[in-house]
Amino acid sequence: MNLEVLEFLLDNENYIEEMAKGVGVDSNASVGIVKLLKTNGGDLSNLKGKQTFHYEKVIKPLLEGVQCEGPIGMIEDDEGNWDTSCVNGGIVDDESLYQSYLEEDFKCQIFRYDAENMR
Repeated sequence: MNLEVLEFLLDNENYIEEMAKGVGVDSNASVGIVKLLKTNGGDLSNLKGKQTFHYEKVIKPLLEGVQCEGPIGMIEDDEGNWDTSCVNGGIVDDESLYQSYLEEDFKCQIFRYDAENMR
């Protein structure tokens, strides 16, 4: 578990609040679970019942499987749905995730590398 990203999420609770709102759960409980995880070094074995639900539905999507926006960002398809322009699997790797949150620019390593070398 990326503890650096957990710390960032605690400092920027809006990410947690938005995800909790989308799932329909109390964001204060989700923030409390992030604090617990940070204190326990990311150990999930201490989570019970509803805490596990909050982790799976609110916190985990902010830490794992975060979608790469690709080289041109999110694009709208013919039906009005938003999709990634990433052609490399579409997931921001753990090593790039903290930087992605800091810059609010969610790109996988390949597109981040390309963007930095095109400057």
